[in-house]
Amino acid sequence: MIHNTRNPLGPEHLQHLTPEMTQALMAYLNLPPVGCINDRTYIPGWGEGTEDPYEIAPRTRNALLERRGQEGRFNSLGQLLDVSDFGVSQFEDIILRLSNLERYGNRVRPVWGGPQANEAFFEILESAQKYIHISTYIVGGQAGLKLARLLARKVKEGVKVRIMFCATGFVISGSPSGTGFVSRFSELRSWLFNDMYVRKKIIAELKENNVPFINNVPIGRHWRRRDLRAQGVKNEKAYFQWLKSRGIPDDWAQEQAMIDRECTFGFSNVDHRKMVIVDGDRAFIGSQNLADSYFYENELHEDPNVNWRNWQWHDNSAILEGGAVRQLNQMFAQRWMLSGGDMYDYTDSFYNPPAKRVGNAAVAIEATIPGGVKLPIAKNWKGFLATFFGFDVRPVSEGKNPIKERLLQLPRMATKNFYVEHCYPADASLLEYWAGLAANVPEFQMVVPHHYDTKVLGTECDRYYPELTEAGVQLHGFNRAIMHSKILVMDGYYVAMGSYNLTLRSARADLENEFFIQCADYGIAVRDRIRGDFNECTPVVPAPLDRYRSRRSVPVIDALFRYLLL
Repeated sequence: MIHNTRNPLGPEHLQHLTPEMTQALMAYLNLPPVGCINDRTYIPGWGEGTEDPYEIAPRTRNALLERRGQEGRFNSLGQLLDVSDFGVSQFEDIILRLSNLERYGNRVRPVWGGPQANEAFFEILESAQKYIHISTYIVGGQAGLKLARLLARKVKEGVKVRIMFCATGFVISGSPSGTGFVSRFSELRSWLFNDMYVRKKIIAELKENNVPFINNVPIGRHWRRRDLRAQGVKNEKAYFQWLKSRGIPDDWAQEQAMIDRECTFGFSNVDHRKMVIVDGDRAFIGSQNLADSYFYENELHEDPNVNWRNWQWHDNSAILEGGAVRQLNQMFAQRWMLSGGDMYDYTDSFYNPPAKRVGNAAVAIEATIPGGVKLPIAKNWKGFLATFFGFDVRPVSEGKNPIKERLLQLPRMATKNFYVEHCYPADASLLEYWAGLAANVPEFQMVVPHHYDTKVLGTECDRYYPELTEAGVQLHGFNRAIMHSKILVMDGYYVAMGSYNLTLRSARADLENEFFIQCADYGIAVRDRIRGDFNECTPVVPAPLDRYRSRRSVPVIDALFRYLLL
């Protein structure tokens, strides 16, 4: 970027700004680093190491930071006058950047789990006037039945409805999270009992009321789907010919071919993304599935044992409004049409209304597919065998996942604090990297589960706690309920949240989406929420077994989970 100090910024260059743009500019320049981190195109660690991660060039950013330090914060346009290395060209660059309403000008409202999520979720659906598009992993329980009946009513009102979920496949879960129904059989695998029974009732409701839905299992090799085979799509060649005949874009088909190469078995890779799009300008996003374990009306009981027995989870979501929803609209259309759903013009203003500035949040959305990260057999078979017999040999991965790469580097950019609340911290390479950065972060704190829905996965997470605590990370075990949160915040303004777990599985095997949000108001709300959760936690003190398992493995079990499932 050219630093035009010969053309200084004057009052005449500021007078054309609208109050709305002025407010957006002030919010942008008051973000802690002055402007945003360039998380839209720049992935930390993927360049040559010389790129600056911020959107404003270093000299200009430092000059603005110095002026902001003198003034306390930017409150008026006049404070931008006579700033060194901040001329007309730099000013116009920022204004042009902020004019991109798909990236900037969004609003994000936090929605915490349980009663608040239950109310906000059904409220946003009730507000739909044009359409509702839902893509999620699990739909179940009374919440799922309520959802099916609401969608049926909306269809009768003339609202376009489409929903994708794991309708008939195997739900990978160690609890009755697919339904929320609790009985004396709850400790057994509920898939054979309540899960399939309730899902069949939900599907029957959808069919009876002509609500269009798709079973998003499998995510690959769609020619194996019964509905497509009934249309004569019986093999790979026929499937891609069928896509071409429907007018599916070539890049969509190419991405599906990449997924197909990775997804040999139908049940081993899932669509883990979670998004509910309403009328093209607002969405319910986060980590919550649509079932009773996530949406319930009661406040959590004071006795944690009651909440664990009822499988009521601690979680979070958000309401996203603004131009960023347009990207979700395309993501949904792509998966819907590739999976056999009806064709529609997702670019039409009915589905894709013009973006409006509704807030000051900058939002980047990253969607990933299986195959970016691989576990090559040649580099892992010895480790697999060694772990099979109790040695601690961690998987060796190749390739990169864009979500993981961004998460890896965030502690490096933290100048004050880094708070994490994640349910399954088990990705060895990510946690090792974070441990190496912990000494440079003034305050690095993580809320982790005190109790897990899947005990084997829980013990795998616990084995990394000695390493993290020794590196200076403060760990808090959430004790009030089972935790399903997947959220973190850096310096009280940068939030990463979505479907992505801190596991190797999310990096290599499933469809995931993550929202990278830069907004002081939302960031502070998330920071304060996590700090409040400390009061519901017990200190994490690694037990002797955890310290042992940080160096050794449980024979057979760890080999299967680390190399094949996690």
